[in-house]
Amino acid sequence: MSTIKITVDVEVDSISLPGYPKIRRLEVDESQQFKYEKTSGAGFAAIPLDQLDEIQALLLESDQQVTVRLDGQSDAGIVLNAGGLLILLDTDIDAGAGASNASLENTSGSTATIKGIGVGT
Repeated sequence: MSTIKITVDVEVDSISLPGYPKIRRLEVDESQQFKYEKTSGAGFAAIPLDQLDEIQALLLESDQQVTVRLDGQSDAGIVLNAGGLLILLDTDIDAGAGASNASLENTSGSTATIKGIGVGT
């Protein structure tokens, strides 16, 4: 079992918003870190989280604009701009047989470096 701790602080004009920072600790069966390069084009491909049947938290960042689809999604997806950070906590992403829990497409025109961690079961 792994314990993941994430601290989020949100400030406006250097003053934390009421109720922040938020600290979340998740105890999960497995975690899978990744860092890979995705060339531009060629459509959606699974994010390398093949050890996880269910994603309970996902942290993803990319140095190029990419589109992320979750839970077998087949529509537009989430556009993550270059330098963007996607954080999902307390999720239930389990696309089921034949579908990908999380996939990514790079149409930026440049090779993207994607890194992050997925945790779950």
